[in-house]
Parts: sequence; C-alpha cells; structure tokens
Amino acid sequence: MSAGAAPLAPSTLMAEAAAMTGHDDWGDPGVFEALTLLIESCAATGTLNATGWRVLRSVALRHLRNRLYVQAHLERRPEAARRPLGSPVVITGLPRTATTLLHNLLSRDPRHRFLRLWEALHPVPPGEGHGPDEATLTRQAETWLERFYAMAPGFRAIHPLTARGPEECDALLQNAFASQHFDDMFDAPAYSRWFHHADLDREYAYYALQLRGLSAEREGEKRRWVLKSPGHLGHLDALLRALPDAVVIHCHRDPAQAVPSYASLILTARSAHSDEPCAAAIGEQALRRAATAVDRALRARAAAGEERFLDLSYPAFVADPLRTVARIYAWLGRPLDRPVEASMRRWLDDHPRERHGAHRYDPSHFDLPAERVRPAFAAYLERFGALMAP
Repeated sequence: MSAGAAPLAPSTLMAEAAAMTGHDDWGDPGVFEALTLLIESCAATGTLNATGWRVLRSVALRHLRNRLYVQAHLERRPEAARRPLGSPVVITGLPRTATTLLHNLLSRDPRHRFLRLWEALHPVPPGEGHGPDEATLTRQAETWLERFYAMAPGFRAIHPLTARGPEECDALLQNAFASQHFDDMFDAPAYSRWFHHADLDREYAYYALQLRGLSAEREGEKRRWVLKSPGHLGHLDALLRALPDAVVIHCHRDPAQAVPSYASLILTARSAHSDEPCAAAIGEQALRRAATAVDRALRARAAAGEERFLDLSYPAFVADPLRTVARIYAWLGRPLDRPVEASMRRWLDDHPRERHGAHRYDPSHFDLPAERVRPAFAAYLERFGALMAP
C-alpha cells in the first residue's frame, strides 16, 4: 500500500473497543497520542500490505480493550492500585542476549511470580464473575499463539512461547502504546524516533499499575516478581522510577552477534505485514535502535547506582546455564534449593536449543558486518567487552 492517509482512525477504534467491552473509562487519555503516531507513521511509509493493516487494527483493538478492562477492574477493586510490588527482579539486555532463556529458568522457582502469556494478552485477574476464567483465557492464548506462528512461521524458532509459560512484561507497555514490539512489527520511523528518545514515566507508571492489579488477587502470596523485556534497556530510568525497589539483571552479548540476530527477528516479524521488507533498511534500524538503547542504559545505570545491577556474560550463560543461575541466587542473597535446581535442569533437558528449527541468518544480508556494528558500541564494549569474549 502506498503512502497516504491511514485507513484506521483512533477515534473509531476507541468507539469499537468501548462497544465490545461495555466500558468507556480509558484512564489517562494522553496515551492515544502514541497510538495516533503509530498509525500515521505506518501510513507515511506505505509499507504495510492489507494483512499488515488488518493486524495493526486487531492489535490496537486488543490493547484498547485491555485498557478498558483494567480500568473496570480497578474500579471494582481500588485497593489493587495500592498493593506494594516489593523488589522485582528485572531481566533486560539487547534483544537476542538469552534473556528469554534466563526468564524461563527463574520462572521454575515457585517463589517467583512471572507474567504468563495468557495474562499478558488479558492483564486482568480471571473470574470474579466479570470475565473469562483462567481455562478460557488459556485456550484463547493458545489460539492466538498458533495464529501468530502461522502468520510468521519462522518466529517459533526465534522466540518459542506457550500459553501458560512466561512472557515479556513489555506486553503491559503495549497497553499504553509505548513498546519496542510495535517498533519491531511495523516500519514506522516517526513512532520509532519518539519511542527511543521519549520520557516514558507515564507509561511505566501504568505498567506498574497493571502489575499491582494482577498481584492483588493473590494477596496471601509472598512471591517475587521476575520480569523480562529487552525493551526496558533504553528506558531504565523510567522503569526504576516506577519500580523503585527493583534490581536489574543485565545480559551482555557481543553486539556484532546480537544486532544481526535482532535484525533477522524484525525481518521475520515484518515479512507477514509487508510485501517487500528491505533487509538493509531493517539492519540500519536495528543498529540505530540498539546503539541508542545501550547509550541510554549506560547513563541510567550511572544515575541509579551500580549496586542495583548484576551483569551476565552470554557466552558463560549458554555454556553453563545453572552455574550462572547459582551466581544470580547468591547475588540475591537466596539459596538455590535442590528441588528448584532440579526443576531448572529438567526444563533444560525438555527444551533443547533449536527444537523448533534453527534460527539462521547472514549478517551481510542486513549490511551488518562486525566492523560496522562494533564502533557504534565503543563505550559499551570498553566497559563490558570482557563479558562477551568466548
């Protein structure tokens, strides 16, 4: 579809979402500026095909419905908005740095609370006579996941998920229309520039509010949230203001490996939405975004204090995952109990790498040779390069 007027109007989508849910309290209406920017930016590039516009419409409606459901839940349970979140553990790093593997392992500990995929798609506690129960939400998530993988067949090998397994908490930021996910799915440069340079305090406050809403239904539990998203890397300042007692695990991999892998992920996601996505342009976007996120992360870390961060080596982690996990538990001041370690070991045995096929890509396809990538991360490599050595 050529560049021009957007075939979607935020006001029309909002009216449709309100009619579907029976609710009309949106919370902070300022977030719709980001939705408008996303739609207009997609129209300006003109790269979305008809399927892409249908996907964007469906995605926008889901997140609009979620906002209405969240507000309705908080009206019924206002105490949920005041629930303390404790000291969450937040996993982040550049995309493709084994954050998903680490999240899956830490989620094996019953003392940890993680966001399940079915919760990410519908971030309101189930039941209470006001919505679907957990079994229904799980089935809906399974259906959504299979449709997603059918549309982007190569994505299962890149980022395998299950309906009841852990999902990135970035999904909660999507309900504020401030997410790296949109940046990956759609060629929307104006939206991308805004997202990567914005002050997202408002959006992260809403993110924390959703976590409180999900926590409130388990008031007797004393579990620690374990959260994960590479998208947090460029917004650590806002994250830590929203979660002032959080600690951060920062995963490090050579950008010359991580950035081309990230570009391949973007290409796989966009291929379903665009007829001729340009690999070289995607490579440029991935490099620019990753370098910006790292620069912002270094500044945020300096301001927040390094004692809140644990730095992990990608080569060491993939070589011996449980040794790295033991180091994490020692840093957290908690024992790694034998039953938990055994559960993690079983998960590793049951989920070998490349079980859904190999994720293969050529950095040259994206014009991302190492000699181009590494100079963009000079300060980062000077500080953390030793962690990335094989």
